[in-house]
Amino acid sequence: MPRIEIAENPDEIRKGVEVIKQAWGVMDMSTIMKDLLTAIKFTGGLVLLAYEKDQVVGISFSFLAQRNKNFFLYSHMTGVVQEFRNTDLGYSLKLTQREWAIKNGFDLVTWTFDPLQGLNSNFNLHKLGAIARNYRRNHYGTMMDSLNFGIPSDRVVAEWFISSRHVKSRLNKKFKKYGELKNAVITEEKNDYRIPVDIDLELDDDYIAIEIPRDINNVKKKSIEDAITWRTMTSDVYEHYFSKGFALIDFYTENNRNFQVASKIIPEGIKRNIF
Repeated sequence: MPRIEIAENPDEIRKGVEVIKQAWGVMDMSTIMKDLLTAIKFTGGLVLLAYEKDQVVGISFSFLAQRNKNFFLYSHMTGVVQEFRNTDLGYSLKLTQREWAIKNGFDLVTWTFDPLQGLNSNFNLHKLGAIARNYRRNHYGTMMDSLNFGIPSDRVVAEWFISSRHVKSRLNKKFKKYGELKNAVITEEKNDYRIPVDIDLELDDDYIAIEIPRDINNVKKKSIEDAITWRTMTSDVYEHYFSKGFALIDFYTENNRNFQVASKIIPEGIKRNIF
């Protein structure tokens, strides 16, 4: 008799998808995704579609989740088609998600994102007012899509306390200035990008900077080894400072370089860490 186990490893979960294909006679992943989103909507989750005339150009879906007996809304994907990527459509989807979540009794929406992707850091930390204080190595296991292929799928967990003063301030475009911050990731120029050469795990200021690539996708195209160096060195930085009570709370660009702001001072209205 086959043994039954709770799935833990994402690369093992991938094997289960093959069983779904065989058991239901479905080989088209779009059908599987359609059925999954229908189930999410039926069981109280949220599926948002953005339309340009009759064409769907954006989607966001989220579902009820729990961690350590705390319930929240987990936002798995928010994305738009190529021609709308440099617009505020993604932002509008998140605002609509926030309105729905508040009406339905949620105060926390979470998702994961790659901390080395500068555009994501700017969107999640700076524009939306999410924070991050949990690091997950190789969260999705091996990923084969063009954005994630080639390096471990490490992620941080975004915590968006949607009714907090911190989030309301960011949505009202009120931003804090930090002055000159000490940098936990020491970098140097290499060709047309920078690479990390050392890290500083001794910083103890209220606010510190963590440098990330200007464009990690460009680094991967030029040298997958350098991209992996970025991943491995910054993973130690995140795990160390998160363990010391720091959280990522903001993002800025200076002299064509990207920096996240990590702080021991947790913004007002942010509740305890449930992860």
